[in-house]
Amino acid sequence: MTMRVLVVDDEKDIRRLLVSDLQSAGYETVELESGEHVLETTLKFRPDVIVLDLTMPGVNGFEALKELKTHPQTARVPVVVASAQTSRGVLTMVREMGAADFLVKPWEDGELVWRIEQFKDGVVDQAA
Repeated sequence: MTMRVLVVDDEKDIRRLLVSDLQSAGYETVELESGEHVLETTLKFRPDVIVLDLTMPGVNGFEALKELKTHPQTARVPVVVASAQTSRGVLTMVREMGAADFLVKPWEDGELVWRIEQFKDGVVDQAA
C-alpha cells in the first residue's frame, strides 16, 4: 500500500520540492499552503505522515500541531516538523507538543524520504 503524506508549507518552492521528493519515492501526497485546514484535510485524506512547516501566516505550524495532537482521530498521525528554526527551545517545544521528528531546512538529498520511511510500518518512536 502506498504511503500518504500531507505536506504543509507556505513557501510554494519548498512545498514543490518536498512533494517532488516524496512523489519520486512513490508516496501519494496532498499539499496545503497554510495550517488553516490541516485538521480537516487530515481527517479527509488520512495521511500516514504529515510534514509541517512552523512559520506560516495565519494558523502557524505550532497551532496546527497542537490541533492535530489534541484531536482523537489525528493524535497518533506522525508529524515531521520541517523548519529552519533550529534553536533548542523550538526543538524541545515541538517534541513536547507531540512531533515525531524534525527535518532541518535545507535538508540533504534523501533525508526527507529517510525520515518518512521510519513510519512505513506505522511505528512511531516519539523519543527518536
